[in-house]
Amino acid sequence: MGVRVKTRIWVDKEGHELMGPGIYNILKALEETGSIASAARRLGYSYKFIWTYIKKLEDVLGVPLVESRRGGKERGVTELTEIGKLLLNYYESMSREVEQVAKTWEAKFSELLSALEQYKSEQAQGEGEEEIPYYEEE
Repeated sequence: MGVRVKTRIWVDKEGHELMGPGIYNILKALEETGSIASAARRLGYSYKFIWTYIKKLEDVLGVPLVESRRGGKERGVTELTEIGKLLLNYYESMSREVEQVAKTWEAKFSELLSALEQYKSEQAQGEGEEEIPYYEEE
């Protein structure tokens, strides 16, 4: 199995989480389903949990993230506001960038581990001294 650099991203403001994997999943499910109840079912949470989580984040930010409309054959729709969509887009962009950085470091660590394996093999065979690879800033 190859080297894997794992990342999880949270954005907080003064100790209050603004975005992380949990709220991202909630907002994304809400965007895709158009319903807090459907998003809750999809994620395995209660309606109240999701509603409370969203309201808590709205209180921290001071702006609405969702807007609901009642009625119609769908019995109402809940959609992300432009700010809610912007939060999703920022988090997705940031995640893609961090993933690219992680892939770069995976390659560097893979090279290091390969060199270390070669070094150990040569040491076991009693071959001459060879330097252990050293990373230099570019």
